[in-house]
Amino acid sequence: MNFTEDQLATWAKPPSETEETKCSNTVSRVTRALRAKFGNEVSIFLQGSYKNRTNVRRDSDVDIVVCHNNYYFPDVAFLSDSEKTTFWQNFTASQYSFAQFKNDAVAALQSEFSFGDVQRKNKCVLIEEGSQRVNADVVPCFEHRRYAGPYNVSNTGIEFETDNGSRIYSFPEQHYNNGVAKNERTGRMYKSVVRIMKHARNQMVDAGLIGSDAMSSFFLESLVWNVDDDCFNQRTYAEGTRKVISRIWNDMGNAEKANNYAEVSDLKWLFRGNTSKTPQQGRDFMFKLWNFLGYE
Repeated sequence: MNFTEDQLATWAKPPSETEETKCSNTVSRVTRALRAKFGNEVSIFLQGSYKNRTNVRRDSDVDIVVCHNNYYFPDVAFLSDSEKTTFWQNFTASQYSFAQFKNDAVAALQSEFSFGDVQRKNKCVLIEEGSQRVNADVVPCFEHRRYAGPYNVSNTGIEFETDNGSRIYSFPEQHYNNGVAKNERTGRMYKSVVRIMKHARNQMVDAGLIGSDAMSSFFLESLVWNVDDDCFNQRTYAEGTRKVISRIWNDMGNAEKANNYAEVSDLKWLFRGNTSKTPQQGRDFMFKLWNFLGYE
């Protein structure tokens, strides 16, 4: 091993209290600005690594969702043709577009922060860090409703339109709940292993061993979540991390197993129908991680 058990134990811990305070300050200011504009018409909550307690110090930015409660995007992909016809016959489009909602959210944030600290991005609104706050990605969205019948919603999540015209949806509440459940089932080893891998990934980027976009936090967390619980039941962080890396590397070389990997929400496949992530990317990263950590 290239790293001691004490070093891995340090990596396994969540960020310091100082980082937590800066994250909390950021969330409070963003919430104040959005409440002033929209009142209780929006729900404001966290998603991503900070919410899921899988963040590490270097990546301690926050993802803040602002979801308008009065509007939604329907998902009728699981309905039959006749059910879709029934649904659309009864559907009334909103006069308040998502683009307008994002415009209004940007204006509200600019009223709270210095104009130059607020940047409209393709997928979100970036609030740049300051002495008392961390970077924040504010994600305006509408509710995503997955229908099991013309009048029956089976699951709800969030959805938004990017500025370049694509649509993205996810299920952050289910992601959080499933992550908490797995962490409890594995004696809190699941999130510790994720943080260890993130620390190692950051050092690999610094050393030029991988590109900064080789493994996103979301992708990494999803890969680890799919590993059987018994792999985490080890006496040391070194052994637990070794077992998880080995299992993912093997699974990514088996098309059938890789195809059954899901996002942590367990409501979307990780690879099926997704061209931005491939099993080979996961396999390549785990191979490099294994060697970087010094396993034999």
